[in-house]
Amino acid sequence: MTKEKNKKPTTKTAVTALLTVIAVILISIRTALVLQSALVLGAMTAALFALYLGLSWKEIESGMISGIKNALGASIILIIIGMVIGSWVLSGTIQTMVYYGLEILSPSFFLPAAFLLSALTSILIGSSFGTIATMGIVLLGVAEGLGVPKAITVGAIVSGAMLGDKISPMSDSTNLTAAMSSTDLFEHIKSMLYISVPAAFISLILYSIIGSSYLDVGANLSQISMIMENLSSNFNISLWTLIPPALMLLLSLFKMPAIASLSISFITASIFAFLTQGASFAEILNAAASGYQADTGMELLDSLLTQGGINNMMSTVAIIMAGTAMGGILEKARILEVILESMLKIVKKPRDLILISLTSAYVMLLATGEMFVSIVIPGRTLAPAYQEMNINTNVLSRSLETASTLGCSILPWGVVSVYIQNVMDIGFSYIPYTFLAFLAPMIAVLYAVSGTFIFKSRK
Repeated sequence: MTKEKNKKPTTKTAVTALLTVIAVILISIRTALVLQSALVLGAMTAALFALYLGLSWKEIESGMISGIKNALGASIILIIIGMVIGSWVLSGTIQTMVYYGLEILSPSFFLPAAFLLSALTSILIGSSFGTIATMGIVLLGVAEGLGVPKAITVGAIVSGAMLGDKISPMSDSTNLTAAMSSTDLFEHIKSMLYISVPAAFISLILYSIIGSSYLDVGANLSQISMIMENLSSNFNISLWTLIPPALMLLLSLFKMPAIASLSISFITASIFAFLTQGASFAEILNAAASGYQADTGMELLDSLLTQGGINNMMSTVAIIMAGTAMGGILEKARILEVILESMLKIVKKPRDLILISLTSAYVMLLATGEMFVSIVIPGRTLAPAYQEMNINTNVLSRSLETASTLGCSILPWGVVSVYIQNVMDIGFSYIPYTFLAFLAPMIAVLYAVSGTFIFKSRK
């Protein structure tokens, strides 16, 4: 009876429904940049189309619940990540990495060092925004003393921050992309490395060549010294605190599930917070719930170290739930199924599917300026096509991440680019020097055309 009632919509109806849902989301974002509300309105619009197509409200609810179920793993991972970041700061892990990172900063290696330090910070805290607003500001001050042009410096900082964000299991956008494309978190990161590593290597060479023109061994590094003194006086800087992230990396290499490896890292970091920083059990619980609240007396350092906590991850969890609920309704109403069937009539090779993935993400990004929307909608729409063609969905996830997240950092009206312009007090001049955002999609297209690193799904 249900099958008879839930007939396939026509291609015209399916396309109209999807475009209307997208239009509602775009209008909502243009009105007020609150993605959670926009996606909920998109889900409501999808529900209206489902009712029009003959589905009962019970079936629509079933579709929503089914969609959300698919992302529960990603939501739990994000919650644990909030706990892990809080425990890493409380234990001194991030402080130690920043301290030793700044210690090796050399005027003769400034631009590549700025790129690498930004990447390292972003990997640790899982936030390109947080990295740009903290380590980025420090590096800008150093660049001024060295006489390195601001535009080139910001380009190196942004490239590094975006690189770290994309390969960090702590990143909300990385987790969102994996969830929307039905990909395991570490499988997604592993696939991203095939694009990120060569792009980062070429970027590093370019920054080294450019940086060699701006050497000044007499540069003033007083700001770096102040930060290092502040870190050593407020925290116990110890190599022991590097065990939690090293352990997490080791466990992931042995293919331990993300939830298990992150949980072990949290427990280990909590033990070291007690042993190395003298943290109490209450402080550990508070850092896990609300994040670490830094009070070093240095505003820049406090901004960097005030991180983590379950509460700070809940907005991203809401985005995932709203996006997957919307996708569940579209799937239940067979709207995505019809669009997929029409698409597969045109798409004959994996190359075509990857190029469509990149293009659709860029189109959504150009229309919205918002990377999350350009991940959610193509991810939910295209994942079944990859499964149909027996291509691992980690190829989809890396394509979406390459186009949406990196693209948003160089799109003048993109949310990330606007943020960079405001925080760094710069116009569009940094964009040509953000090499990673240009190199990564070129490598992705090269792989698609040549058929390289297009992984088959494991059935």
